[in-house]
Amino acid sequence: MSSEATLFAHITQWLTNRIEDVAVEALGYILSQSPAARRALTDVLKVGGMDVGPIDRIETQEIGDEGEIPDLSGYDAEDTKRVLIEAKFWAELTKNQPNQYLQQLQEERGSKSAALLVLAPRARLRLLWPELHRRVKKEAEFVLPVTSETGDLRSASTEDGELRLLMTSWASLLGRMERQADAAGETAAKADIKQLRGLTNRMDGDAYLPLQQEDLKSEPAKYMLDAAQLIDDATDRAKRNGWANTEGLKATPQGRGYGRFVDIGGVETWFGIHLRGWAHHGDTPLWLSYHRNYHVHLQRAEVAKDCFEIEGRFCIPIQMPDAEEYHDVLNSVVNTLGRFAKRFDPSVPDASERVDSHFFRPWHSKEPGQDFARRILGVARLVDEAARCAVSRAEGDGIRWANSDGLKKIINPRREGYGRFIRIGGVKAWLGIHYGAWARHRNTPLWLIFDSHERPRLVKVAASTHEVDWRHCIPIDLPATAELDEALDPVVDRIQEIAESIQATRPKRPV
Repeated sequence: MSSEATLFAHITQWLTNRIEDVAVEALGYILSQSPAARRALTDVLKVGGMDVGPIDRIETQEIGDEGEIPDLSGYDAEDTKRVLIEAKFWAELTKNQPNQYLQQLQEERGSKSAALLVLAPRARLRLLWPELHRRVKKEAEFVLPVTSETGDLRSASTEDGELRLLMTSWASLLGRMERQADAAGETAAKADIKQLRGLTNRMDGDAYLPLQQEDLKSEPAKYMLDAAQLIDDATDRAKRNGWANTEGLKATPQGRGYGRFVDIGGVETWFGIHLRGWAHHGDTPLWLSYHRNYHVHLQRAEVAKDCFEIEGRFCIPIQMPDAEEYHDVLNSVVNTLGRFAKRFDPSVPDASERVDSHFFRPWHSKEPGQDFARRILGVARLVDEAARCAVSRAEGDGIRWANSDGLKKIINPRREGYGRFIRIGGVKAWLGIHYGAWARHRNTPLWLIFDSHERPRLVKVAASTHEVDWRHCIPIDLPATAELDEALDPVVDRIQEIAESIQATRPKRPV
C-alpha cells in the first residue's frame, strides 16, 4: 500500500470538510493504541531537547481554563501533563496559539518538564516557526532564548530547559512512528499510520514549484483571460439555447480557478477553470464539477465513469479542440455542454449553431499545460504565505505597517485570479495573481491592487503603477527558478517597502 494514496485519504474528503479534525482524531487514536507510536513521540521530544519520559495516556481536545483547546494532551504514568500537540495543515494560528497552551503547561506540569509540539506540513515549517516565536516574544511571561534546528525539527526553550516549544512535520513524526511500529511488530498500528500518512501527504499538496522564464511572459496570462472569457461566452450561448440557466446562481471559484454555477439539464453544475483538476488529473483547464449528491444523476447519464474525485466533488474534464479560431473552440465547448444537458434531460432542445460576429478572432491554440497549472497553484500558496508573513513581521516590528483587521481573508475576483485582501500602510489592497495586469503591463503574476481613489497617493509611491479596469496595480517581481524560501523574502520585503512609502505620504498630525 502506498502512503501517497490511501483509502482513508480518499474517503475523508467525502465525509467532511473538517479534515484537520479528522487527522487529529486519527493521530490520537494511533497514539492511544500503540506503545511504539508513543515511544516515537517521546523520541522526537528528546531529539528536540525535552526528555519527558514515557507517555502513558493521550487525550483529545481537552478544554483549558481560558477556553483554549489543544488538539492532543499527553500524560505520564503519574497523570502529569507532559506534552500538548497542536496539529496544523494550512489554517492560520488562533489567538490562543501558542501562548495559552504554554501557559496551560506551565500551570499543570508541576515540577516536571513539559513541551508544546506543533505539527505542520513540511512546506510550512520555515514560515510558521518565526510566527510562533514572535508570538511568544510578545508575552512577558515566556522567554524562550534557547533555539535549535535539526532537519524538520525546530526547538525553543526557557533557559532552564523545563518548558519547550517544538515544531516538526507530519511526515517526520509519522515516518518515525511507522518505523517504531514496524520494529515492534505492531502490524495494525503500522497499517493505521500508513493510512494517516496518505491523508497528510494529500494535505501537503500545492507546494511551491519554481517558476520558469516562459511562465513569466504575458502569453500564459492572456490564455487564462481568454479561457475565462470562454466560460462566460459558453454559458451565455447555453442559456440562449434554452437548456441552461444561471438564475440565483453565482460565479464562484473552485480549485483556485474561475467558474460559474449553471443549471445544465436540471443539474446544478460548476463550469470553469479548475487549476487542481488541470494540474493533477487532466491536461485541460476547463472542467465540470458536481456536488456528491448528484452522483445518481451522473450514473444515470452514464458519465460517472469519466469523473475524477477532487476535494469531495465529482469533476469531469472538458477537452478543447486544436483550433486557431475562437468561435471553433466556443462551438466545441457549447456542444459538449449540450451533450451533458441531453444526457441529464433528453427533452432539452438541440444546440444552436449561431455564432455572433464578435466571436471571430484568433484563439491561443498553445495552452500553457499541466506544469504551468502546478506552478500557478504554487504561486497561490506563495500569496497566502506572503500575506501571513507580512502581517506577522509587521506585528513583530511593532510598527503595524501591514494588517488584515476587518478584511475578508480570501477573495477571488471575477476572472482576474487568486488573492487576499491586506491593509498596508493603512491602505486597503489586494495581493494576488492578477492575469489582467500580468498580460498587459509586466511579466509577473503577482500584483498589489488598489482602488481608484488611492491613485494620488500611489503616484508618489511607485513609478511602476499601472491602471487596469479602473484599479491601480503595482507589480511585485518574482525571481524565476527560485524556491519558496528564496521567493518569499523578496516579496515580503517589497510589500514592506511599498507600505512604508505609503505611510510616508500620509499627512502628519499637528502636534
